[in-house]
Amino acid sequence: MLAYRCSKRSASTLLVLGVILLWSPSYLVQCGMTRKQLINSMDMMRSACAPKFKIETEMLDNLRKGIFEEDRELKCYTMCIAKMAGTITKKGDINIQKTLAQMDAMLPPDMRDKAKEAIHACRETQGKYTDPCDKTFYSTKCLADYDRDVFLFP
Repeated sequence: MLAYRCSKRSASTLLVLGVILLWSPSYLVQCGMTRKQLINSMDMMRSACAPKFKIETEMLDNLRKGIFEEDRELKCYTMCIAKMAGTITKKGDINIQKTLAQMDAMLPPDMRDKAKEAIHACRETQGKYTDPCDKTFYSTKCLADYDRDVFLFP
């Protein structure tokens, strides 16, 4: 089994949640990121995805606070973030196994259990939608509604 050591990671290997997330479950990850590292990584992801969509900064800031506005561009922005994190399949489904594996790699230890609990509680949300942007958006909204204290999103 390969073990990861704590180190800086590029935005393309990180998630949310999200939140958020890409390593194979066979890897053993020994530590997570600090909150500050996580926020910095989310900012990089936001900088990569936001310009692709016509979204006001206020709407993105609200999303970060757990306020979800019904907007097609915002919905697809959430999918862009999930794609960047590597937690979406080619069909646009959220890969729960990869998302859970990312939790250990990214989240500070004090957030992991609650975040994993939220992922399990929201795992069926995507099945209510056919559009990949809707799947990601409403699954992310479910996570935010489940526990605002551990919800973080770029």
